[in-house]
Amino acid sequence: MVCGFIRQWVDDNVLNHIYNESHARSLWDKLESLYASKTGNNKLYLLRQAMNLRFKEGSSISDHLNEFQGCFDQLSDMGVKFEDEILGLWLLNTLPDSWENLRVSLISSAPGGSVTMEYVKAAVLNEEVRRRTHETSTSKSDVLVTENRGRSKDRDHGEFKRGKSRSKSKSKYKNVECHYCHKKGHLMKNCFKLKNKDKNKPEGKDGENDRHVATTTSGDLIVVSDNDLINVASDESSWVIDSGAAFHVTSRKDFFTSYTSGDYGVLKMGNDGRSQVVGIGVVVLETKTGMKLVLKNVRHAPDIRLNLISTSVLDDEGYMSTFGDGQCKLTKGSLIVARAKKCSGLYWTNASVSIDSVNAVESDSSSELWHRRLSHISEKGLDCLAKKNVLSGVKDANLKRVENRA
Repeated sequence: MVCGFIRQWVDDNVLNHIYNESHARSLWDKLESLYASKTGNNKLYLLRQAMNLRFKEGSSISDHLNEFQGCFDQLSDMGVKFEDEILGLWLLNTLPDSWENLRVSLISSAPGGSVTMEYVKAAVLNEEVRRRTHETSTSKSDVLVTENRGRSKDRDHGEFKRGKSRSKSKSKYKNVECHYCHKKGHLMKNCFKLKNKDKNKPEGKDGENDRHVATTTSGDLIVVSDNDLINVASDESSWVIDSGAAFHVTSRKDFFTSYTSGDYGVLKMGNDGRSQVVGIGVVVLETKTGMKLVLKNVRHAPDIRLNLISTSVLDDEGYMSTFGDGQCKLTKGSLIVARAKKCSGLYWTNASVSIDSVNAVESDSSSELWHRRLSHISEKGLDCLAKKNVLSGVKDANLKRVENRA
């Protein structure tokens, strides 16, 4: 009868090993020799099982304690025994991080400083009961809150407020005209017609001209038609530090220290317009920080309304542009070369043409140049200075005659 009871709890793949055993004692010894022999491999297996044992959130703490106790009982039968305090600390170590408060509390308040197995068992069982009770009360509160929200009289009113907020955002650009499709209700950067055009635009057709094209910033392009900004841009001391421009650009020919006229392609403007580049040269600026900023390969586009400083070009020359808090700081090494303030979406800096680098356009003669430098001095006075070798590059002061016609 006892043999039949034991066989009931044995898996089918084990029955063949104990089929011929007729006595309970011999059957048990056979099973023990197969699966509970005191070999090193079995001891190592059980130790690994004990070390990898972890309590899973949501499972029963009673099942965890049963598995933990069974593992160490088998080790004890094989002669591997641990002190009771070690078992208590080991059990605490199998608990997840969410039980950290209980773990610290038990170790700190253990009687006599000894964390025994029975002490830990009782504490974790009580903690499980407390947590389940708390979860039950919390779930009931959540159901009550949900019902109250569903029956709230202000629910429709809240929907109305959200709808009103959305309509306000849609009507923000109600009177704003797109500078591409000339329809009201959106900005050019959000224009679907422009986006579709860019997607369908064939590549390679304008590849040759792209080398001579500078593109302005792709931000809010209202600046193109804003009269206030155009007036500011006409100020010769105002320059825009632009992270979207491929080249430095100005419309003022008299800004150049050195200048070469010619056909240098076109500038593609942000408002889909184009401006012809008729010259290229060097402009030397004196910033408000007292530093000189030399702009090389500046494009001369008479039709452009803004003086642009390209951060991309300056970056290649070792300058660093820092944007933030509505300001821009242009530095080179430890020196602050220029500062700019954000106004209407653009970063503006004030810089004048350096007095020491007076304009020298290629087509002008040296005498004409010194004539303008010396506040339109007379030809006689210029000739007198030339004879005294005061003016470099001037031997004969022959100025161009301009006839006054009625």
